[in-house]
Amino acid sequence: KLKAVVEYCFNGARFKMHVPSENCHIMFAPNFLRCPQPSPTPGSKSNKPAEPFGDASKRHARLTVHQRTVEIDCTGVTMGGVITGNMWVGQGGQRRDYGLEIVAAGLATVDQRKIEYGEAPKHLVDAQMAAQENKVGLWSLAKAVDSSKPTKAAEKYKDQRFKIRVSEIRAGNHFYYHVVGDESVKVMDDSMKLFTKNNGTSGGPCDVKVGKVVAALFDDGSGKSWYRAKILERQGGAKATVLFLDHGNVATVPVSSHLRPLDMSLGPDRIPPVAKEASLALTLTRPLSDDNGMEAARMFQSECWGKDLNVVTHGADDNGRTAVAIETDSGETVNEKIISAGFARVAKGPAVENMAARMLDSTQVLKLAADLNVAQEAARKSRSGMWRYGDIPDEDPDEI
Repeated sequence: KLKAVVEYCFNGARFKMHVPSENCHIMFAPNFLRCPQPSPTPGSKSNKPAEPFGDASKRHARLTVHQRTVEIDCTGVTMGGVITGNMWVGQGGQRRDYGLEIVAAGLATVDQRKIEYGEAPKHLVDAQMAAQENKVGLWSLAKAVDSSKPTKAAEKYKDQRFKIRVSEIRAGNHFYYHVVGDESVKVMDDSMKLFTKNNGTSGGPCDVKVGKVVAALFDDGSGKSWYRAKILERQGGAKATVLFLDHGNVATVPVSSHLRPLDMSLGPDRIPPVAKEASLALTLTRPLSDDNGMEAARMFQSECWGKDLNVVTHGADDNGRTAVAIETDSGETVNEKIISAGFARVAKGPAVENMAARMLDSTQVLKLAADLNVAQEAARKSRSGMWRYGDIPDEDPDEI
């Protein structure tokens, strides 16, 4: 951790700082935050109007940290040379997390991509949810629901059974899959091979906007080929992070050599992505940066990779992913195995109730929850995995 003096506030989450101990100036941005842009400074060439609450966010930063000494913990650097990390304001009993403070005030949001990847800290996500519920700051702009219009009844799900093959593992409880026997997988592969044959493997100029679907080059070991990909993030001007729609993997690739426009006939509006996103129902794991999170992913890989798997769906989780239980020959689900090894925990009562309420028949969900709790109790008693030092309190900040 370093002491730094904030010399200028560009917006609520971007600062110029002087670090006395290193005798240098840096550009600094708190991790995971996105702030609305304020009004352009007088004399600047920009004529973009301020975004809602942009000026309020900058004003908060000026009142809180401008020309004050703060404490920073540097954890990374962007392609543009901006240092990222955590920042604290005040001393002693008045010391507080600046990122948490501005999110709770509704003057900044947590990067949605970081939430989806499971990288955003729980305390920031909780602060944003509280701001949403209280409709403060940015969240006060949400459109009111017209009570005169009939609301659509909540969709009810039915348990389904089918075979899948995992195509990508994102975490110990988060993965992408192909449905075994789905001909669209082969059709899409053949279509992209033909696209590669017709266009070669050289990049082409294309519109690189977040959310746009393009063709991205990838080498799966058998040679370079084009695949459908959705742009998730621009990494400076030279690189972009993309999600390969038909397999589920994410990669950061050079724009000039690894991206080109996709034929309209191959767009996701014509052919939906063949890789489906899913999670292990009622099974909570930690991020891959945590030892137990990595062990959960490794165990999932050893149990599931390269196999045709029988799954039972239990509707969707809170992120909209298909929630599944993966059956094994032993009669125990993969969900149970990871929990009994101490690498995951069972979702708490409210999550179970919410999932059960979304089902036409909640019997299977309640049975799965009971089986998972038995597995968790066995892991706790045997001090396995995360339980090796004893019970984990409910307020454990590392819990997901």
